[in-house]
Amino acid sequence: MKKRSILIGLSLATGVVSSLLLRKEKQKNENRQNFIGNWRFTSKTKEDVTLEIANDYSLTIEGKPLTASIVELTPTRLVLLDTFGYHLVLEQKGSVITLYDEAEDCHYSLTKIT
Repeated sequence: MKKRSILIGLSLATGVVSSLLLRKEKQKNENRQNFIGNWRFTSKTKEDVTLEIANDYSLTIEGKPLTASIVELTPTRLVLLDTFGYHLVLEQKGSVITLYDEAEDCHYSLTKIT
């Protein structure tokens, strides 16, 4: 009888822990969705530039696909490496998302296009 009680207790504990871990992973994935969408920023030449980040984190800038691979993906940071070896870093600080373009050594504030 004692073994059965221990087994039931362990089963319940395993269920609770796995439920908490799944919930935490779901929240992480939802937070990563913050980067996905259509964005606009003002370039150095004062022109508006549009940036689209697809569900698979592929990039399109001004309607042209940009080949890049994911280097880092966290709830607050997305780092991509383009084919020329430069990093594009999207970072969320509070409600603001910024883009750092290593090739131009410049930071841009992104505005979501709805």
